[in-house]
Amino acid sequence: MTERPDQSPITSPRSPRVRKVAALTGRSARRKQHRFRVEGPQAVRSLLTHRPDLAHELFLTTRCAGDHPELSRLAEAAAVLVREVDEQIVRAMVRETTPAVGGPHAPPEASPEAATGALVSPQGAIAVGRLPAEDPHTALTALADLPATGPVTVVVLDAVRDPGNVGALIRTADAAGADLVILTRTSADPFSPKAVRAAAGSLFHLPVTTGADRTQLLQALAGAGIAAAATSGRADTDVFTAELPPRLAWLLGNEAHGLDAGTLRSAPLAVSIPLAGHAESLNVHTAATVCLFETLRRRRAGM
Repeated sequence: MTERPDQSPITSPRSPRVRKVAALTGRSARRKQHRFRVEGPQAVRSLLTHRPDLAHELFLTTRCAGDHPELSRLAEAAAVLVREVDEQIVRAMVRETTPAVGGPHAPPEASPEAATGALVSPQGAIAVGRLPAEDPHTALTALADLPATGPVTVVVLDAVRDPGNVGALIRTADAAGADLVILTRTSADPFSPKAVRAAAGSLFHLPVTTGADRTQLLQALAGAGIAAAATSGRADTDVFTAELPPRLAWLLGNEAHGLDAGTLRSAPLAVSIPLAGHAESLNVHTAATVCLFETLRRRRAGM
């Protein structure tokens, strides 16, 4: 039986229900509640339009409800409870406070902003969504659901630890027409508020799976006829001249260390990104943008 939201009025920013929504900043709270938070009209609209099955509850200020009447209509169509609340309630729901930031056991998404209790701006709209289960088999199922023939683009995030990078990479994958984004179990949670904000709605536009086992994933990619490609400064061929297979998975590694040696050896294709200036390397998001849009350029050109 699906849990129904409590429909009693919310009048205090210190109420337990407000605190529960605010607590979704932390990964442990998201797992315990099986919920995540979506902030702002754009991301909420994407949730309700593309993944209404994940939407659980919607909070709107009176002003936001008037400025964005489509949100209430979309929520009604998805049988999602809409609750109008004061601005102070919305602000309290997004105040990020994480005492463990900087400590040895801080989660990947912990940030100095969260430690100070800094406010983000949800522009009067907050949705609470149902958190998808983190299961390594979900990635394998998603791969099996892709077309068995024809061009496919998969993006694999392996040990990408910054949630802002994770969200931005999902947004770029969406913009470049990728079919699937897979995160290994060592990557940051794409359902953290910071990642959801950085994705700007793209989290709900294409399949995104979490918790993948790297070894199983590489085997599954090969079994699906999808070539795994990695970027490496030591590669003999650059991304602009290499022959890119039509069924391709770009492997993107940790911000500081990149992909480990074992993963690089396992990738049948390695390419470099030529640099013209004095910079020694590109960050993971910039490198991904170059590779993904070069893939898109060739697809559109029929190459």
